[in-house]
Amino acid sequence: MAEQQDHTDALRTLIEGQRFVMLTTSTVDGSKLVSRPMTIQELDGWDARFITQASNDAAEQSDGRAVNLSFMDGNTYVSLAGTGSVERDPAKKRELWSKLNEAFAGEVDDPNNVVLTVTIASGEYWDGGNSVAQAIRVAKAAVTGERPDGGAHGTVEV
Repeated sequence: MAEQQDHTDALRTLIEGQRFVMLTTSTVDGSKLVSRPMTIQELDGWDARFITQASNDAAEQSDGRAVNLSFMDGNTYVSLAGTGSVERDPAKKRELWSKLNEAFAGEVDDPNNVVLTVTIASGEYWDGGNSVAQAIRVAKAAVTGERPDGGAHGTVEV
């Protein structure tokens, strides 16, 4: 139980402050997976919120469906599985709105602009740590023939 909490805490630490992720969805007919970059507007508990347009694939392929968020930061890799939902709450949209959203999406009151929430259900991370330390571990493994220590890894159900 303590180990699971340690993994949960580590995952939470890794995703705090991340702004950019790849959102992966399945096409409506399920024939292929599609990924696109998204900017996190808010991380509230295990809910990640984005501003997008109701008419685009990100919203259409996420609403009520399984999705994945992933990112890489240096030697850290994270994959988050969850369920998407589209919200049309004008107050929430205004709360999350920024000048950056305006540049891409026009006016906050445009009814095509919506909040996409991904409720994270599970996650997996690989944290290689410091780049220099990782390079030393790989070099050592090359010389000794042993497998390099890949760093921390954990799987979490939230």
